[in-house]
Amino acid sequence: MRRAVFETERLVLRPLRKSDYQTWFNANVNAKPKQSPWDDGPRSAKTCTIRRFNYIVKKHRELAKKDDWYFWGLFEKGSNNLVGHVDFDIFARDERQFANFGYYLHNRFYGYGYGREAAAMALVIAFSSLKLNRIEAAINFRNRKSIRLARMIGMRRECVRRRYWFEHGKWVDHLIYVANPEDIHLKSNPPWRKK
Repeated sequence: MRRAVFETERLVLRPLRKSDYQTWFNANVNAKPKQSPWDDGPRSAKTCTIRRFNYIVKKHRELAKKDDWYFWGLFEKGSNNLVGHVDFDIFARDERQFANFGYYLHNRFYGYGYGREAAAMALVIAFSSLKLNRIEAAINFRNRKSIRLARMIGMRRECVRRRYWFEHGKWVDHLIYVANPEDIHLKSNPPWRKK
């Protein structure tokens, strides 16, 4: 499935390109100190090599081509700064059509509303472009900001999954927030099958 480019008022959502290396490098190396357990903080310049970046770009392309996982970088209009990303891990197609939804902001961009803007657009992408019917966000109980964001974009709490995610060295329970197309006023799609 083709990974299209999407825009919001302040952001461009698109796959990473090889020409984005310096922007990606700056976003990772010039981050503020770690703000929470879910924030990466600054990364070492030694680990942010062009070779690693080119591998990431290639891997993203391969996974999307196989309809396994999709990634969109969040680029600030005007500056072209890499603000963060959204991604979808396809769990099932055929009669189920669902995926896990992930979102991440680089900490220099906290507090500007970019997370809400990007995540709301990501749901539209999931239901209209990826033809999904169910989106799940698995969120650590302590990650209050992520829970608030899921609620703000129309996702609803469904359940708790015990020992669902390996985080910070141990298996952790997670809240599951879900959305269907109707939750954001879109029509559902019939099942889409890989060719």
